[in-house]
Parts: sequence; structure tokens; C-alpha cells
Amino acid sequence: MEVVQFLLLGLGIGAIYSLLGQGLVLIYRGSGIVNFAQGSFVMVGGYAYYEFRVSAAWPAIPSVVAATAVGALLGVAVQFLILRPMRTSSPIERVIATLGVLLTLQAAAVLRYGVSAISVPSFLPTDAVEPLPGAVLGVDRLIILLIGAVLTAALYAVFRWTSFGRVASAMSENQRAAASLGHSPDRIATANWALATGIAALAGALLGPITFLQPTQLTLLVVPALAAALLARFVSFPIAFAGALGIGVVQSLTTRYVTVTGWGDSVPFIVIVAYLILRGSSLPLRSHVLERLPSVGDGRIRVVPAVLVVGVFAFLIAFVVSPVWAQALTVTMAFAILTLSVTVVTGYAGQLSLAQYVLAGSGAFAAATFVARASWSFLPSLLGAMAAAALVGVLVALPALRTRGINLAIATLGMGIVLFSLVLSDFQFAGGDTGIRVGSPSILGWDFGAIVHPYRYGLVALAALTLSAVAVANLRRGRAGRRLLAVRSNERAAAALGVNVFAGKLYAFALASALAALAGVLLAFQGATVLPAQFDVLTSITVIGVSVVGGIGSIGGALLAATLLPGGVGTQLLHGVDNLERYLPLASGLFLLYVLRSGRNGLYEMNAHLVRSIGRLVRWPSRPTATTSARRDERGALDMPAHVQRPRRSLHVSGLRVQFGGVVAVDDVSLDLVPGEVHGLIGPNGAGKTTVIDALTGFVRPSRGTIRLDDVSVAAWSARRRARAGMARSFQSLELFADLSVRENLAVACDNEGALRYLSDLVAPGRIQLTPPAIAAIREFQLEDDLDRKPGELAFGRRRLVAIARAVAADPRVLLLDEPAAGLSDEEARELGTLIRTLASDWGMSILLVEHNVDLVLSTCDRVTVLEAGAVLARGTPQDIARDPRVVSAYLGREADESDDGARV
Repeated sequence: MEVVQFLLLGLGIGAIYSLLGQGLVLIYRGSGIVNFAQGSFVMVGGYAYYEFRVSAAWPAIPSVVAATAVGALLGVAVQFLILRPMRTSSPIERVIATLGVLLTLQAAAVLRYGVSAISVPSFLPTDAVEPLPGAVLGVDRLIILLIGAVLTAALYAVFRWTSFGRVASAMSENQRAAASLGHSPDRIATANWALATGIAALAGALLGPITFLQPTQLTLLVVPALAAALLARFVSFPIAFAGALGIGVVQSLTTRYVTVTGWGDSVPFIVIVAYLILRGSSLPLRSHVLERLPSVGDGRIRVVPAVLVVGVFAFLIAFVVSPVWAQALTVTMAFAILTLSVTVVTGYAGQLSLAQYVLAGSGAFAAATFVARASWSFLPSLLGAMAAAALVGVLVALPALRTRGINLAIATLGMGIVLFSLVLSDFQFAGGDTGIRVGSPSILGWDFGAIVHPYRYGLVALAALTLSAVAVANLRRGRAGRRLLAVRSNERAAAALGVNVFAGKLYAFALASALAALAGVLLAFQGATVLPAQFDVLTSITVIGVSVVGGIGSIGGALLAATLLPGGVGTQLLHGVDNLERYLPLASGLFLLYVLRSGRNGLYEMNAHLVRSIGRLVRWPSRPTATTSARRDERGALDMPAHVQRPRRSLHVSGLRVQFGGVVAVDDVSLDLVPGEVHGLIGPNGAGKTTVIDALTGFVRPSRGTIRLDDVSVAAWSARRRARAGMARSFQSLELFADLSVRENLAVACDNEGALRYLSDLVAPGRIQLTPPAIAAIREFQLEDDLDRKPGELAFGRRRLVAIARAVAADPRVLLLDEPAAGLSDEEARELGTLIRTLASDWGMSILLVEHNVDLVLSTCDRVTVLEAGAVLARGTPQDIARDPRVVSAYLGREADESDDGARV
């Protein structure tokens, strides 16, 4: 009966998880956000109940009601004051905002209550009952389980059968469509936040008397709740409830029957990874048309200022500062390497990792193990630790990296808890409170232990930071960095240019993990013993927060962010000033929320903008820049041959059928694209034109039909492989890389996929070398004056030309253009038609032109296919199509009527 006993205990634990999981599902369904602060609202409810019940001596039931109300009102404030102004921000920024709420609430709780556990009297009966022979369970656990079941049934009924539930579900599917019908997204999101955070606060009031109140413990309850909500795809309340109960039961049984400490805490992470592997699909993040990503620096190294700054710091460390300040500078420089790792994985690659500090701890643990148990010297131990951390990061990221950053964030948060529970805090592996003795580090006999030689250790940290910063700056300017930024900006467009999206993400995470390990070794080896248990999970979240405050996309921002982390320069500056350093975590959390809410790009960019503004006011003299020189070089290169003769290729499509569930989008479409010809594809909205291009380029898998490039079937090829074989496309919505200049957009299409560039770019990124097709495209489209501008700085028509030029720069044999004339004037459309004819006749490309501008199609194309409802209505020469009565009545007549209506208006 022991198994039954622990099974029942697990159901009680799972009931608590279910309350948090239901709140996560509620918030996601109402606002499209994964709320990592849900555990903090549990903490708020618990402490609010403590204040009302103990400090104010209120009766039990009013205390519970008041605590629940406090949680609900705080949730409304978060939605209205923070997340509502961020509705055009990227999904990662909105998730980071919830992390900022977590950090702020936890810092406030620590300031008010400290870190010691506080007991709270229970308002539920604490008697034990025996629901099964030999199995005893507390009445309070049974009541919590009943509350969870009733709540699940109520939420299911509300969202299944009420108008509010239907509207909220519509919002989760398509916010813009629901808003166009008169429903307010803000009201729905606010109501769901109030309900979800109220439930979390109720859970805190229920849980506080059982587990005591302690900020860290309650905050991390979000991890098993995330696992349960992930199983439910953040949609289904019953599945979230069942998943939470299952996780609780498995945790309970694991804790009882597995003797190794930490395995019980690892269960949620195992569930998360298993789900990601088996499900293999992305979390359906709701996107916005105007998503705002954090800005990214250009990576340029100003050699003279950089040398001067490094020299000054070296002089200060070696000859000026005291040992205390030398240690503070060393800590800040080590943390700067850690924030640089965040710049790589989040700033450049757009992936959110919540385990960087724990990865730093794994690096410190590995290096200490190599030194203490394998008798390695310091430098080989450091390199081995960086390699080991990179491997750990890659293995954890593999299941989640097929999708964008939110799944990775959930997986890495779980991984951080597992690493900490199983390894870093384990007495046998990591030495417990005593740590691992490593002695004094040295390189080639030169001792630089921080205890005896703090200045030497500081100089080593400065050298490591300098090399890391130069490597990250070089990465930004090199091919590998452009690939990462292309992936961050638009994965579809990157894949369409042949960029290996998966490899780029994996590389970013591996490099960031290695940098984190370097930072961890520098932090841990300051003493004679290494204490891996100091590298906790919540500090990883703090690192993300301060990185955003400093400026997550720039090296200067990473360096500035490091001063805000504990134990470094910021703490030393505030030390002794009325204990102001105690308020640094709270101030960091609040400023993080301000930065995200205001849409600013961190302290570094704010200061840089101020300096630029002052420079404009005083009119500092300017000198010719490298950008100006590069433009002159580019113009000179335009005299090169436009393109070289290369093999021509045909694309043959037969019986193409694309089906989404029970909806047939394309049915039995056949096309032949031959070199030197332009094939038009027209039809009304919803006819399936873009779906045809998606199927031909590998973004949609056809259910039937053949696609052959010359005589080779490409139907099973990925989008990247098709692009590398010479198939390029443009997008109806342009999908340019907003973080890159026009020159860099073209360079992404020109760059080869050499794997060695991922390493060589860290040392020697080189200058951008555009291929002859790219140079010819610049000349044909007259883009010389736009090369160093970003797409957002150009007029819409110019951006259209840049999108086509980028596709041409890939030197394709087959070019698929999706509504390239949309938004252009008649004159611009005619010029575009001339350019398309040039690409076909002079370059020998096989071109498919999907377009609503019928005049452009009929005047430009050699052959035309007309689609209606996914099927071929007619095909032939432009003259045949113009005379076909079916086309005239079904499509051309409709276009003429719309044109006449517009003229009358």
C-alpha cells in the first residue's frame, strides 16, 4: 500500500500544479503570452494571506478572499501598465517582460520578508483521512484536489459554451480578425490575467500553510506548471489538469523510490523534453504585423578607443585600485563575458535561454573536476570545460531548436533546475557546502591565484573579456553573424536563401554556452575551492533581465549590464551607502520593465543616442567613414560584367495538390517553367497562388504531385536544399531582414554555407564580398545609394526592389516572384516588368510571376495560368487568356469592375 500512499500524495502536489497550469493556459488563450511570473503570483498570494491572517489578524476566509483579490488586481496592473503598451513587441520581449515581473516581485518579497521560511496557519482542516486501506492523506490535500477539479470543469464550461469563451478562443486564433468584429483584445486579456493571477494567489494561500513561505521556492513552482500547460499546448484545461496530476504523481513516486537526490525535481524537465521530441511542432505563438525586435549593434571595432580603454583598465588593475576593487572589477568582467553570451544567443539569434548562469556553473564544475580529479592544469581544464558546456547546451537545445525561442526558454529553465538539482548542489559530485578544492591557478608556471595575486587574476579576466568581446564583435560583422541575424529577423526568408536555420540556432547556443562556461570558471576559481552550488537558477533569469536593461543586442550593452549584477562594480559603488546595494535587484527589475514598456533598447543605446544628439548640437566635424568608402568601392565594382554564363534549369510541376486538413488549397496544378520565359500565375484572392509558390519552394508539403528541377525530383527536399540548388523566391510581404542593411541583406544571399566560417569569423570576419549577380542586381535596380540603409528607412517601392534584388543575388536558375508589384505605382510596375523581362531574356532565368496586376502579367509573361479555387481555370499565351470567356467572366471582368468602381470613387 506504500505505492498507493505516495500516489495519493502526488495527487495533492499535482493539484497545486494544476492551479498554476490553468492560469498559464488562461493567460495564453487571452493574450498569447507564456507567463513565467505565474509562480511569483503564487508567492504574492501566500504573503498577502500571511499579512491579512497573521499581521492584521483577520479571520481565515476574508484573508483568503483578500489575498486572491490582491493577486487579481496585480495581474490587471501588469497587463494594463506593462504588457498592453508592448502589444507590438516581439514574443520574446513580452516573455522577458514576465521575467521582469518575476524578478521585481521576488526582489520586493526578499526585501520585506528575507529569505527564511515563514510558517502560516492553515484555514483548511489538517486531519488525516484514509480514502483507501493503509493509505492516509490530509483533508487539506483532498480539498485542494477538489478545488482543482471544480475549477477545471468551470473553465472548460466557460470557454466551451459562453460568448466570453468563444471570443477569447477567437482572440487566441486571430486577434486582428476578432478585433475587426468589435471585440476588445485588451478587455479579454485583462479579464484572463485577472482570473489567472487570482487563481495563482489562491494557490499561494492554499499552499503557504503546507510548505511554508519562501520566495525562491514558490517562484520556481512555475516549472512543473509549464510542463503541464505545454502538454495541453496551452489550450486545453482538462489536459493541463491531468498533466499536472500526472507530474505530481511521478514526482512523488520518484522521490520515494529513486535514491539519487534531485530526480524528483527533474521530472518536469523530462516531461518537457519528451513532449518536444515526440510532438515536434512549435508552440503556436501569436505574432503581430508590427513586431518590434531589440536593435542590434553593427559590431564595428574602433581600434584606437578600444586599445585605450583596455590599457587604462589594465593600468588601474595593476597599479591603482585596492584588492577589494580589483576583485569587484574581476567579478564584473567575468559577468560581462556571461552577458556577452546572452548577446549571442538572444541578441543575435533571437533564442531565449534561461540557463546561462547554470551553464556557467556547469563549466566551473567541469573545470574543477578536471583539475581536482584528473590533475589537469588550468588552461586545458578551462578549454575542456568550455567544450563540455557547449555540448551540454547543444544536447538540451536540440529538442526545442526546431521552433522559435519560447519552447527553448521553457526547456532551458527546466534544464537549469535539473543541472542544479542533480549536479551542482549534489554533495557527492560537487562537494556540497565544502566544494571542490582546486588550489591556485597558473599558466606555464605563472601563478595568478586571486587570493595571493588579485591583480594578476584581474588582468587575466581583462584579457579573457577582451578576447570574448572581440570575438562577438567579429561574429556580428561576419557571415555567421549575418546568418544569425537573418534567422532572428525572418526564418522563412533565411531558409529561402539557403541559410541553415537549425545549424545557426545550434551554433549560437553552443557558442553562448562556451562563453558562459568561461565566465563561470573565472567567477569560481577566485577561491581555493569551487562551489558549484552558488550558480542557481534564478540568477540566470536575473542575467537575462540586466542584459535587456544594458542593451541585449550590443557589446556595449553587455558590458554595461554586467555592472548591475551582484558582487561587482555596482555593488561596490553602493556598498555602505545606507545598504543601497540591497535595493539593486529591485531597481534592476523595475528598470527592465521600464525599458521593455517604453520600447527603448537599453541603457547603452540611450546613452549613445544622447551622445549623438549632443554631437549634432555642437556640430562635431565628421570624417569620411568606412561606409562611404565602401559605397565608392561598390560603385566602382559595378563596371564588372553583370553576370557570367551558367547552366540553365527548368522546373516541371505536375498534378500538384496541397491540402490543409479537410481543405484543399491547390488541386491538380501543372506548370512548366523554362529558361528565358516568364510564366504568369493569376487568380482572385484565395485561389491558391501563394500556396503554389510555398509548395514549390519547400515551405508546404504537397499531398500529391511531382516537382522536378530538370530531371531531378525535389519534392522531398527542404526549402534550404532547394534554394541551394538554384530556386529563389520573393515574398508577398517582402520579409526583408530588418536588422541588416541593404548591403547585408544582399550578402546573406551571396554567402556560401561553409561550416568553417562559424569558427573563422570569430577571428577574421573579413569584408562583405558581393557576387557578380548581386552587383549586377544593384546596378539593374539602381540601389547604389541605398546599400548602407536599413529596409525600414526606404520607401515601400524601394523595399520591393530590394526584395527582388536579394532573390536575384542568390544567382538562381528558377525565380518565383510573389506579387512583386503590390503597392507600386503604374510607372513603377512598368519598370518592374522591364526588369523581369531582362532577368528572363538576358539572364536565362525560368521565372514564375504571381501577380494581381493583370496588365503587368499580360504585358510581361510568355505564358499564363489562371487559378480559381485552387484549380486551373485556363492556361495559354497572354492573348489566349485575354480572349478566354471563362477568364473574362470569372476574373478579368471582376478586375475591370473593381477598377471602374475605384475610378467612380
